[in-house]
Amino acid sequence: MDGRDAKQLLTNFADRTRIQLVGDSQIPLYYQLARILHRFIQDDLLKAGDRFPSEEAVGACFGVSRPTVNKAIQELLTEGWLTRVRGRGTFVQEDPRVQLALLSNTLSPIEQFSPQALRYKLVQKKVEAAIPHINQLLGLEPDEPLLYLRRLRLLHEHPLLVCDSILPADRFPRLGERPFINGSLYATLNQEYGCPILRSERSVEAAEVVEREVADLLQVPLLSPALLLTGVTFTEGDEPIEYISSYLKEGLSLKSMVQGSASELGRGTGSEKD
Repeated sequence: MDGRDAKQLLTNFADRTRIQLVGDSQIPLYYQLARILHRFIQDDLLKAGDRFPSEEAVGACFGVSRPTVNKAIQELLTEGWLTRVRGRGTFVQEDPRVQLALLSNTLSPIEQFSPQALRYKLVQKKVEAAIPHINQLLGLEPDEPLLYLRRLRLLHEHPLLVCDSILPADRFPRLGERPFINGSLYATLNQEYGCPILRSERSVEAAEVVEREVADLLQVPLLSPALLLTGVTFTEGDEPIEYISSYLKEGLSLKSMVQGSASELGRGTGSEKD
């Protein structure tokens, strides 16, 4: 695909979607444009090696200045969606997103990666006064103190998610004073406290990064899109033991497989369905 084809593709995309930049938004104009161009790559199924429209073409299409376009392109270069070849131009790269199974039999999503690829950093540890709705979720007394742990997970040294865990403080004295066993909170709870985690209930929703520290840890602008994973983990006797809240950085691709039964698919029933 040459430069003229790329420019026409972008023009068609802008006409079809009618996406507009918002001048009075708290989100910088260049970052809005970067997200629009990211969607252009995905929606128009641009392949690795395809030429990307020039900065002049992007600026003319969306009515923005060359410096704004340049910063947006730099954002996509940093994220790995684009690459520049000196003397030739800007080109689309292979999809750089980390793929994560949305539904799996692991208690923690990050267990799907090899231990060699992962590293965690304990960012914050503190004992907090009771938080009414958390204490209720964990079946604790209304005034029972809570242990708050904030961890940063890095994949190949790149920030992947910020995970907040809240547990009964009295149940786990000195937790976090030493590195977790194999970098795993759950392995530590099992081996050091005799508290095996048997199951976890999790939900995922679209969110924005509204906390400055989380944005800094993930190395993204404030109000950036993210996936918010929340849930409760349970130990033996179906006892709730941990409330978890994790921000997963944009650039994560969640995959799942759904399989219907033969009867649901209209096969093997001996009758035809309309």
